[in-house]
Amino acid sequence: MRKIVLFGLIVLSIFSGKANAQGDAFLKKHNPKLDANLDPFANSRINPDSNSSINPVFNWNINPLESAEVNPIFNAAINPLKNPSVNPNANELINPEFMKSLSPANPGWNGLFLFNKDNEPFGYVSVASQDVIICFDKDGKWNGYFVKAGKSIYNFFNIPGVWTGMFLCLDSSAGYNLFDKDGKWTGIHIK
Repeated sequence: MRKIVLFGLIVLSIFSGKANAQGDAFLKKHNPKLDANLDPFANSRINPDSNSSINPVFNWNINPLESAEVNPIFNAAINPLKNPSVNPNANELINPEFMKSLSPANPGWNGLFLFNKDNEPFGYVSVASQDVIICFDKDGKWNGYFVKAGKSIYNFFNIPGVWTGMFLCLDSSAGYNLFDKDGKWTGIHIK
């Protein structure tokens, strides 16, 4: 019996080591500290404070405060409380509690990282569908989701499906910038 338990612990440590190594290698490809092209503080093209076309204060097409089309209060199609297809609580196919492949704890996880103003990773995101991106905190706990509202904007909802007022906008390259409910860039970005 001891040999079986010991074997199980060895297998578990091998798989957890593999997942950590895989996660570390994946992070290196997406790390703005290692690649200035991914750093919005070094690359003005992906910085909304330097590029007005990706800044919702100047580009009202990507501002839910100025455009009813991308505001979930006025557009039921992008509101998970009114459209179950974009609500993980109503659609198991996009719910990370049912679809374990969406979780960053999964060894086969393939997602992106949230970075703070200091380019430190502090969360994860997984694309659940063409319209929904699931968000996790730094410990891999599900804490909300983004629903596509237009060509380059995703609104952020808490787990029950209430819009927080926050939203993502494409950074004109390979990531996103997160804005608060007043349309101000938080410094948080996804790569």
